[in-house]
Amino acid sequence: MRNSLISILFIVGWTIVSAQTIKKYDLPKELTEISGLEQLNDSLLVALNDGGDKARLYVINLRGEIIKEVKVKSAKNVDWEDLARDDKYLYIADIGNNENKREDLVIYRVKINDVVFHDEVDADEIKIEYKEQDKFPPKKEELFFDAEGIAIYNDSIFLFTKNRSKPSSGTTLVYKIPTKKGKYKLKASDEIYIGKRGFWRDAITAADVYSDEFYLMTYNRIIVKSYVNGKFVDKEVIDFQRLTQKESIVILNKNEFFIADEHQKILGGRKLYHVKMKE
Repeated sequence: MRNSLISILFIVGWTIVSAQTIKKYDLPKELTEISGLEQLNDSLLVALNDGGDKARLYVINLRGEIIKEVKVKSAKNVDWEDLARDDKYLYIADIGNNENKREDLVIYRVKINDVVFHDEVDADEIKIEYKEQDKFPPKKEELFFDAEGIAIYNDSIFLFTKNRSKPSSGTTLVYKIPTKKGKYKLKASDEIYIGKRGFWRDAITAADVYSDEFYLMTYNRIIVKSYVNGKFVDKEVIDFQRLTQKESIVILNKNEFFIADEHQKILGGRKLYHVKMKE
């Protein structure tokens, strides 16, 4: 059965994109607040919930069924918000900061093979702080320091902030972080304009990268940016027909990806969508 989730969006200067959901699966109640998704191998994904759950990962198959739970030792789930990976490690982003007052932001690093083959894993810590922030919380027009999206590119973690400023500047700040354990004070390396239409349309809730293209997701669309000579360049936008609380994305290849949404009382959700681009 085919379920329509994606439509075509026409914007001057952007490529016109068409895609469709080929499969939609109900996720188990354990993943009601799914907030991160990543690929482990050809047959397995890994997911996490945001704050409120234990420090654990969920290994799932491509139908969203839980294969096992994996405890992350010596870690806390204050507000886990995204997952990313390189060839060896999985990165767990405890960077949710709704009120912009946290001083304990951390990205946990665990070995992928340990997640696949064990029920408990050790974690290294990559502790971060924002150089631009000196008040916790800052003024309401400077609420730039929440974040829900990370991606790994060329041995760096790219972090994309979720703008909560009032009034909104409409941008996401980009921070580059080493993938090695340690403590880092970060200065924004870039700024990308997303829009000023409010939290439900223009806040970055997840990120991923494939080849030289970054996929930045909001509740209503995926913004694709090419990364050329250290600069983000507009490529295309994929628009969602239905607004739900989408906070997880993993790109399999240029034509195929998975996204997931949290359950929301009015909008529904707690689904895993397998999406392919139309040829």
